[in-house]
Amino acid sequence: MKQPRWFEHYPKTTLIAVNVIIIVLLLVIAELIFRFGLGLGNPVLYNSNPIYGYRPIPNQETTRFRNTRLKFNNLGLRADDDWDANIENKVLFIGNSVTYGGSYIANNELFTHLAVEGITGYMSGNAGVNGWGVENMYGLLVETEFLPARTYVTIVGKQDFYRGLTRLPGLPFWCNQPTFALKELLFHFYYLQSNKRYRHWQTYADEEFTEQVVEKAVLKLKGIDEYVKSRDYAHLIYISPPVDQVLGSEEKDSLVLKYLEKHDLEATYLLDRIKQLNIDPATIQSWFYSDIHLEKQGHAVWGRLINEDLKQLLTGNSP
Repeated sequence: MKQPRWFEHYPKTTLIAVNVIIIVLLLVIAELIFRFGLGLGNPVLYNSNPIYGYRPIPNQETTRFRNTRLKFNNLGLRADDDWDANIENKVLFIGNSVTYGGSYIANNELFTHLAVEGITGYMSGNAGVNGWGVENMYGLLVETEFLPARTYVTIVGKQDFYRGLTRLPGLPFWCNQPTFALKELLFHFYYLQSNKRYRHWQTYADEEFTEQVVEKAVLKLKGIDEYVKSRDYAHLIYISPPVDQVLGSEEKDSLVLKYLEKHDLEATYLLDRIKQLNIDPATIQSWFYSDIHLEKQGHAVWGRLINEDLKQLLTGNSP
């Protein structure tokens, strides 16, 4: 009589072992897909700072979504080249995630790079940071005196006037490298679920307090402008529009307009420039990745518009 094999002696143990092996294999396959297919597992790493909130750590390089290579130079700027101490040939861009450009746009496709193309002798660096508001920008440039350039370009959206000082805890960003791509995915899921516990602060605010918040941000933006110009440096300010404004279904934020005018702060609305182009809605939609973030096509447009001003400013010649 044929002797039963080992796994026939222990059918339950065998079933458990097979299931464990299948689960491990599925996890390995998922890890490979998320890491090499979707770009997870190697996030941009940030520091944490009580004055400006947070920003990318210097000297890092990673490949993220759409197989896009991201590089941060010796000053933590999105730039392929390191910056030396010479400020004369540098243009520093600062802003929120629109300026940062996301992890799906390469450095040389960002409007911060395209805006200095054709301007001989100048190089740009991108100090935009995801989730930043005006007070974060003020903290970096003014309070920590981060002034590595002679020319500064600040790009803000309406949301930046309502954010206050954004800090790193509670955001889906990393200071330490996650062990696995699946860990990054899991923590992002936790972040999304955790956010469901909260309401936006405007839920509890009356009109007077909301105006106070916006005016404070405008004063901080004016503080950046005055501080930079007091050093005899150049400074341009732009308001980047959401897609609904460009399509004509949303007006400019009335409070931001009110306090920019009240405090006599000059800012260029890119919306006004874009309207002069008479672009069809389908093309406009192709510029945007989300309601405020840009695709490669949008970066090209923003870069071209800002390039016109920078050429005039830095060379005295119109494009």
